[in-house]
Amino acid sequence: MTHGARLTIALATVLLVAAALTGCSTTPPELEQTTAAQLQAGVQEVTNDAAAADFEGARSALIAVQADLLTAAAAGQVTAARSAQIQSALNLVSADLDAAIIDSAPEPTMTPTPSPSADPGRDKGKDECKKKEDNCDD
Repeated sequence: MTHGARLTIALATVLLVAAALTGCSTTPPELEQTTAAQLQAGVQEVTNDAAAADFEGARSALIAVQADLLTAAAAGQVTAARSAQIQSALNLVSADLDAAIIDSAPEPTMTPTPSPSADPGRDKGKDECKKKEDNCDD
């Protein structure tokens, strides 16, 4: 399975988890609807960037989604259990993005290293007296 396909599946999973968390019940919601909408919008941005092969943009959007999740959890807008589920799905997406970024990086090209100058006069006078018969005074 290609990284793009895995990434799409992982992002779809995150969207489904977030959507399922907004269900109606008489007990306090595990994820408030406004928070779910905010997280879904962020995940949609990750999805769009990844689909356009903008993996760095997707990474930035994913970091923003994770920050939003942490903020929502701290504010009590999502329960700890639901936050952990969503974060687990985001971790999968993050791993897939890392792999996609590595796979999309261009192969390094080898550039020849310039050879030292062969100019014999460049260091003229330096260390000319190496032998005793050169009559050099040290």
